[in-house]
Amino acid sequence: MIENTDKEEKGILYSEPVNEIMGEVPGPVVRWGNVAIFIVFLIFLVLSWLIKYPDRIPAPVEITTINPPVTLVSKVTGRIKNLYAGDKENVHREELIAVMETAASIDEITRLERFIDTLKHPEKVVSPGMPEFSELGELQEYWSAFMTASADYINYLRNDYYGNKAVSVRNEMESIRDYISRLTVKERLYHENISLEARKFSRDSLLSGNGVYSESELEKSKQSLIRMNIELQQVLLDQSEKNIELAEKSQLLQDYTIRRLEEKEKIYSSLQEAFLNLKAQVKIWKNTYLLVSPVDGIVTFTKFWSENQTVSKDETVLTIVPHESGDYIGRISLRMNRSGKVRVGQDVNIKFSGYPFLEYGMVKGIIQSKSLVPSGDGYLIELRLPDGLTTLYGNKLTFTQNMQGTAEIITDDLRLLEKIINPLRYLISRNRQ
Repeated sequence: MIENTDKEEKGILYSEPVNEIMGEVPGPVVRWGNVAIFIVFLIFLVLSWLIKYPDRIPAPVEITTINPPVTLVSKVTGRIKNLYAGDKENVHREELIAVMETAASIDEITRLERFIDTLKHPEKVVSPGMPEFSELGELQEYWSAFMTASADYINYLRNDYYGNKAVSVRNEMESIRDYISRLTVKERLYHENISLEARKFSRDSLLSGNGVYSESELEKSKQSLIRMNIELQQVLLDQSEKNIELAEKSQLLQDYTIRRLEEKEKIYSSLQEAFLNLKAQVKIWKNTYLLVSPVDGIVTFTKFWSENQTVSKDETVLTIVPHESGDYIGRISLRMNRSGKVRVGQDVNIKFSGYPFLEYGMVKGIIQSKSLVPSGDGYLIELRLPDGLTTLYGNKLTFTQNMQGTAEIITDDLRLLEKIINPLRYLISRNRQ
C-alpha cells in the first residue's frame, strides 16, 4: 500500500515522460557530447582572443606628383585670338601660349611693359623720349592718367613757385644780414667816438673850471657827446628793426619751404599712384587675357582648340605637365568617421580604378602627413609611395596625372573577440542609459 501511495504521489508530481527521463541514467554519447561542445566553445574563445586582423578604412585617393600639373583657365568669355603652341609641345617657363580676344594691341602692351620695367622711378618721366600709345584698350585711361600726372610733375619742376619764392626770401635775408653786419661795425665806431668825446668833455670841464675854456665852448663839447649818443641809439634801433625783419623773413622762408614740400609730395604722390595703378593694371590685363606657362613642361589640351574658337569663363583651356614632376604622392580626403584611428606612418593599400587589383595587384603607400584641423567635412592626408607604382605582384603601372583609386588605410590590429564583444557592449551601454 505504501509503495502504491508513493507511486501515486510521483504520478501527481511528474508526468510520465519526465519520469522516464529521470529514471534513466544519461548515456556516454550525451555526456561526451556536452564535453565536446564545451571544448569547442573554449577553443573558439581562445582562438578569437589570439586571432588578430587589421581594421581597414576605405577612402578615395588621387595620385599625382610633388610638382603637379598646372591647369590654365580662361578668365574671360571670348575667342582665342592667337594660339602659339600645340598639343604635346614643349614650352618654357614664362612662355606665351595663347592670347584671348581683347581690344588692346599685344605689341603695344609689350612695349608699355618694357617702358614700365625701365622706369624704376616715375620721377624720371622728365627725361625726353616718352613713348606714345593709342591701342591699349581698357588700359588707355590708366595711361592717360599717368601722362597727366607726369605733365603736372614736369610743370611743377619747371615753375617751382614756392621754390623761387624761397630763393628770393633767402637773398633778402642775406642782404639783411649784410646790413646788420655793417650796423655792428658802425655801432663799434660810435662807441669809440663816444669814448673819445667823453674824455674830451672831461678835459674841457677841467679847463672850464680853471677859466681856460668858456662856458659856451664847454656846452658845444657836451652837445657833441649827446649827439653821438643819439646817433648810437639810432644805430641800435636800426639793428633791432633789421633783426626783427630777419626773423620774419626766416619764418616766411620756413613757410615757403613747407609749402614747397607739401606741393611736391602731393604732385609726386599723384604721379606715383598713377604709375602704380598703370603697372597693376598691366599685370591684371596679362593675367586676364594671356595664357602663360608657369613652368617648363609639355602642353596638354583638354579639348581640340584652335584660333577664333570661343572659350567660356573659368573653362580649362590646357594643362602644363612639368618636365621634373618629382616623386609620386597620394592625396586622400578622409571623412570624419573613424578618422581618429588614422595616424602618420600607417600602411595603405591602393587599388587603382584603371587597373583591376586582382589582376595587377595593389600599390603600397605610407601615410606621410595628416592635417591638424579638418578641411570641410574631413581631413587631408598625404601618402608617399616607397615602391613607386610597382604593385605587390611586381607589376609596374604606367603613371598618368591625377590617377584615381581606392585607398585602404590599415589601422591597429583588432582581436576577433573584441569584434564580437564591442557591439554587445554598445547595446548594453545604450540599455543602461
